[in-house]
Amino acid sequence: MKTSFISSLSVQTTMRYAVAKAQKDMVAAQQEVTTGRHADVGVALGATTARSLDLTRDVLRIKSMLTTNSLATQRLESSEEALSKMSDRSQDVMNALITLGDSKDATMISTFQTSIQTALETVVGFANTSVNGEYLFAGINSDVKPLEDVSEADSAARQALDRELDIFLAAQVPPVTKDQMTTAQSAAFLTKMENIFAGTEALTPVPPAVAGADFWSTFVSNASDTSMKSRVSQSEVLDTSTSANTKGMRDFMFTAFVSEMFINTATSDEGRREAAARAMSYVGTAKLGIDQERTRLGLSAERVKKADETLQAQKNIIETHLNDLESVDAYEASTRVKGLEALIETAYTLTSRLQQLSLVNFLR
Repeated sequence: MKTSFISSLSVQTTMRYAVAKAQKDMVAAQQEVTTGRHADVGVALGATTARSLDLTRDVLRIKSMLTTNSLATQRLESSEEALSKMSDRSQDVMNALITLGDSKDATMISTFQTSIQTALETVVGFANTSVNGEYLFAGINSDVKPLEDVSEADSAARQALDRELDIFLAAQVPPVTKDQMTTAQSAAFLTKMENIFAGTEALTPVPPAVAGADFWSTFVSNASDTSMKSRVSQSEVLDTSTSANTKGMRDFMFTAFVSEMFINTATSDEGRREAAARAMSYVGTAKLGIDQERTRLGLSAERVKKADETLQAQKNIIETHLNDLESVDAYEASTRVKGLEALIETAYTLTSRLQQLSLVNFLR
């Protein structure tokens, strides 16, 4: 009979390797218990890993689109609210014009001027509203304040129109002043102003200029005519902003400037009457244009909402399939953790006992 010898060092080394492997397996098992997913998806899924990566990428794309849509929704809702306030101010101007009528009373005219100034300041303020660092009414020029401070009495826009009026009055035969303007002269200048605000006629050039400037883009607005667009779904792109250059905004500004320049005690009765008629006509079209723009943005907001619902449904379906691929049995993983813990404890106990083995204990 032959006796074989087993080294206690080799046994300890084996135990150490066993403990290291068990610890590594336990870390993976604990991760699976915590996340509910395979610790190493590639090893677990093998050839279907590509499918898992494709689904994960789709989920990330949808989440990114939902985030973009939330920003677009915030922009649309804020723009709608601002347009609502502008529409209210247009109605206030209309009411003030109706109240004033053909009155020549200085007090009523002064009250009307105050109403016009307040309405203009309010509209300019709302047009220059910004959300998350983006100006709502600047179109694609979202980093630029859309409207200049045209509500100021000494604004460049006011000075340009005053100069245009002076040139017009001086060109009459014989030259006249504002308090001498006839109905025909008032109508002619107001028509010229209409064209200037619409952008179909340039300001009268002043030497050394060789051509007249476009009044709106030079003195009033820095906005772009092009609205911001957002991809709200894989197949749908929407306008999600508006511009201060819309016809409704131009018509309101025309109404405000005409009212301030001509519906006052310094204007002839004929001129004031003609200006009031033009202002009443244009404030109506301004309110209509503003309300139409508000409706357009409201429809866009509703389409974004429906797109979000569709995207959320797609995301839920993909995540369900992804979970089927990557998820683990939490109960099984928890059982495996407990088994590994017991294995490690046993290995530690055996290692401790092996370390206590010594010939000294037997040579007594």
